Amino acid sequence: MTANLIIEAALKLFTQHGYEGASLADIAKEVGIHKSSIYNHFKKKEDLFLAVFDYATSDYREHLKQLLTSIENDSMENSLYKILCNVGQYFNQSADKVVFQKRFLLFPPAFLQEEMREKFATFDESLMQMLFSIFKEKTPPADFHAAEVKSWLNAYSCVLDGLFSHMVYYGNIGFEEKVNSIWKLYWSGIKQATHQHQ
Repeated sequence: MTANLIIEAALKLFTQHGYEGASLADIAKEVGIHKSSIYNHFKKKEDLFLAVFDYATSDYREHLKQLLTSIENDSMENSLYKILCNVGQYFNQSADKVVFQKRFLLFPPAFLQEEMREKFATFDESLMQMLFSIFKEKTPPADFHAAEVKSWLNAYSCVLDGLFSHMVYYGNIGFEEKVNSIWKLYWSGIKQATHQHQ
């Protein structure tokens, strides 16, 4: 339990003040423990920071798993649209985790840059696999062409990332309009591609 409280406090302070600006003493004070108690759970500040990164990314991965379960009987069109709409809902309940990811993927501590890239690549690959399953399971066999579906997935991933960025910069302002505008273009492209196979 204490480790989780430390991670939550560290998430808040790292996001607000950066890696260098958030001291272990400040994090301990936020939790209401002595600084030395942090070392019972994390050997050094670097380990705590990476634990926070894992916590922030795994939270969305688990959220997406639950969302996919709730829409497993929907069509591909409805499933993909609901995932995009859900970005706003997820951000509103977990903004700190999203902002942390965005901040430190763009500006990671220099000595952790490669490790964080590797961690994010693993996280991103797990998301891509989950999203690919939607295309594979809900595309009629006659329309399923792996290379083409991969391009659909890559484009969808960029849309998803763009919507998260919108929420970071603007919040809910204009979010629904942006989702609907992007979705119309994206889905019309898929319909056109599948129509060419008929």
